[in-house]
Amino acid sequence: MAAPAPDQALLHPDNFFSSILSLNLAQLLGSTIAISIVLPLCRFVLRDYSNFLALGPGGTPSNFVGYLRISYLRLFTIKDPFRPPTATYSERPVNGFLRELPKRPQPRPSVAGIAPHRQTNQKPPKYLYQLLRIALYSLVSANSKLLRSGNSCFEKHGLALFLCPTHMNRTCKDTGEICHLHPSDSSMHLTLHPADAALVISQGWGERHPLAGCAILGLGGRLLPEGFVMVYAPQEVGQIGVLKDIVRAAGWWVGGVGLVSASEGQGVSTRVKA
Repeated sequence: MAAPAPDQALLHPDNFFSSILSLNLAQLLGSTIAISIVLPLCRFVLRDYSNFLALGPGGTPSNFVGYLRISYLRLFTIKDPFRPPTATYSERPVNGFLRELPKRPQPRPSVAGIAPHRQTNQKPPKYLYQLLRIALYSLVSANSKLLRSGNSCFEKHGLALFLCPTHMNRTCKDTGEICHLHPSDSSMHLTLHPADAALVISQGWGERHPLAGCAILGLGGRLLPEGFVMVYAPQEVGQIGVLKDIVRAAGWWVGGVGLVSASEGQGVSTRVKA
């Protein structure tokens, strides 16, 4: 069977070159659109990745795999970190620990990230960080039957305080971690009773973590407790006493115990009955 004759109109030089030109213009337009989308996206990812690395070490590996994990977690963050967790009135302990807090005189610092979650300004001098570490160790010394120090379960590094031997409210893998300190900015993370979290936030001493109480699809539910809060770094020596009281409040929530401060002497405070 004879092959069909070629379309003579298509073989005409003017039509042939017009078809090639139309095809090239379509490819050029498609490439231009693709580049206009891909290049800004690449710039955004590179800048965002650099910002992620700049926050320093945290609970997520400081590499691109860690960055992709954080990018996924952003889909589940809370809308307002200054809105305290909702009290259900079925909590144990029933009441918070803190009765009052002074107003923090400085404006709130800028905060960024998820894991790590850090201040980007108002970073205090090194001596304030060291004084805060000493204050945390003094709590361990004054409550040696209840507290121990170690590396953070949440962050995998950095000084943390743990309540032992039993816990009323779970924090990180039931380790009893009540707080941990960040060397890079001198802020802390800890878990508080809803009433204490509300007071800390309203008085300007901290804010909730972006994932506090959030259910994460594919990761087995909540990664962090409802009352997981960042407490800002001290800006002056007089603020360290306030931060110690907030850490004591974390001990109250995790274990129902009223931790004594170093100035109150060695002792074990009353444990709330479950």
